[in-house]
Amino acid sequence: MPHKIGEWYQYSGAIHMHTTESDGTKSLEQIAEIGQEAGLDFMMVSDHMTLSNRDASKEGFYGKTLVVIGYEHNDTSDKHHYLIFGSPGVYSDKLSPKEYVAAAARDGAVGIIAHPDEIRNRMKQYPPYPWNDWSVSGFTGIELWNQMSEWMEQLTPFNKFHMVFSPRKSMIGPTQRILKKWDALNMKSKCAGVASVDAHAFPVQFGPLRVEIFPYKVHFRCIRTHILLDEPLSSHFETASSQLLSAIRDCRLFCSNIRWGDATGFEFLAVRPGESVTCGGWLSSPNEAKLQVRLPSKARMNLVHNGELILTVTGNRIDFDVSRPGIYRVEVWKGRRGWIFSNHIRVGN
Repeated sequence: MPHKIGEWYQYSGAIHMHTTESDGTKSLEQIAEIGQEAGLDFMMVSDHMTLSNRDASKEGFYGKTLVVIGYEHNDTSDKHHYLIFGSPGVYSDKLSPKEYVAAAARDGAVGIIAHPDEIRNRMKQYPPYPWNDWSVSGFTGIELWNQMSEWMEQLTPFNKFHMVFSPRKSMIGPTQRILKKWDALNMKSKCAGVASVDAHAFPVQFGPLRVEIFPYKVHFRCIRTHILLDEPLSSHFETASSQLLSAIRDCRLFCSNIRWGDATGFEFLAVRPGESVTCGGWLSSPNEAKLQVRLPSKARMNLVHNGELILTVTGNRIDFDVSRPGIYRVEVWKGRRGWIFSNHIRVGN
């Protein structure tokens, strides 16, 4: 459900999920019903190399949950996975990463690099699918936090039984390597950081017992992407879809793991006389500028400037006098568990 915090309406949802149209295990209608029960305001579906659900006119509102359908593109070697929303169709599977990223940008689509830093080699039957070609340009954002990737990276032949039955307990947060990469990208140009569930609900057999790895309902009660809108989400599908995609383009968002607490009420602002901006915004000057962070409950907050940690505070608020231009973001941790990760605010420059 939406919440107005200050001047902004907050909505939370799930990005990156698969249906039976590719390698998921439930139909779009079934997944949408689960999403409604989990309280998702929006869902972004991305089956591999197909828009069949969209072609069947299945985008729209399911109850109060907005369902937008894109697809997941990959190169001929099944690497460089790319979530595309708003394209006129599925691009040729013969294109290189540079070509399909450019094609999506030309068509005004939102493009998100999927699981960009995936590293795993302990179980050869589950190879990684990282993004290696950073010469590309025109992408909207990256998956800062991919739930399925993090789970898979921790999986070993010895812990798989425990991991299958307690999947959410393994979640820690975005890796330092991807946070560093994301900061570097934003030093050059705006790049959204989203949290993705990458839901499939794969079945696994343990002798006579058949279980799902990360059922959809478990995915939807863990990692969320929160968008910030200056007016309520429209009840008209085309308008609401545009609001959602525009928020991602503008980086007006933050990510959270709701297992560690409801992130509703989180605020990250940069203010100076006559100006106030939130995540994704640009404040014209550091002169008389302050950063304000507000949390719904006490936790450890890290303030990061140009990729470097500059302040750590435990509590539920920060009021920080800005002295230098650059990009700022906030990380919030509960113990060693990541809870909230803001997108950047740019000050000056």
